[in-house]
Amino acid sequence: MKKISKSIIISLILGILFGLILLFIKLRFQLSEEEIMRIYILLSIAVLLISVIINLSYNFFYGKKINALTPLLGEAKYDEYLEKITAIRDKVKSKHLRAIAELNRTAALTGKKEYSTAVEILKELEPRVKKMSSVEMVRRLNLCLNYFYLKDYEEAETLYKDSEALFGKYKENAFYKKNFTILDMFMDLCCYGKKEGVAERIQEARKRYPEKQLQEDFEYLEELLEEGKRNLQEDTKSDV
Repeated sequence: MKKISKSIIISLILGILFGLILLFIKLRFQLSEEEIMRIYILLSIAVLLISVIINLSYNFFYGKKINALTPLLGEAKYDEYLEKITAIRDKVKSKHLRAIAELNRTAALTGKKEYSTAVEILKELEPRVKKMSSVEMVRRLNLCLNYFYLKDYEEAETLYKDSEALFGKYKENAFYKKNFTILDMFMDLCCYGKKEGVAERIQEARKRYPEKQLQEDFEYLEELLEEGKRNLQEDTKSDV
């Protein structure tokens, strides 16, 4: 409420100043009502354009700063990434940028194996990002992966199926393809029971995506695959 009141007060003050400036111009130069209206329209357009340019520049500047931190995730420098992305989140005024910074924090939390914390944040972010298609896709993708790490396969499958139309728009995107490659292997292995050929797919993905962060995902998938084989052998022995 305080923030809304402050915004209204600022708007009122600026409106009064704008009106006083127009009044001064009218009296100083003895302008007609028609001339004043023309000046009013031109100044309004100029103010609007300047505001848009400032807003775009602000978002572009901090967007670049956020993207510049991405290599830290690839190198699995999660603590350093968290420190820097949290500093950006706390500094920016834009709700859009704060939401993106918060979303990116969950990638580092996942890397630190703080899955429950990541899930909690990702759920809280839904109303803030659901109207931004690409951001909502990343939120859902990260949430799916965290469900898999928590071995909550039912939640992961439900979310995946509910997100298929949205995921379909980005699966072939060069930037996100590696993440969907991992997600689809999780789905096949944990939800659909498709173990055949998964080991080969993991090895192929290992070569294609050498980032340390992704190698950790591949290691976990291999552990799940081996765990499944051991369980199958134990079940076979018990049947005998």
